[in-house]
Amino acid sequence: MSNLADKTEYRALSIIARMVKEFERLHCLNMTSTDDWDATGARNLLQGIIQSNGYKVNYDFRGKGCKPLLKDGTPKANRI
Repeated sequence: MSNLADKTEYRALSIIARMVKEFERLHCLNMTSTDDWDATGARNLLQGIIQSNGYKVNYDFRGKGCKPLLKDGTPKANRI
């Protein structure tokens, strides 16, 4: 699966950010309520990994020059 470390590296967080953005494509598709519940839960878990590492998903990410993550300015004590 992965190598365990003291800190999650930026590249792993970038991949997770791309996965979170893929979940956005589900909103216009038909799904059962159970599948929607599970998909929303999975998205929230992935987004939580990003937030717990001090970042947030960059939804304006376009092309090679942009970063998929933005540094979150919210102090760690206030994060959910």
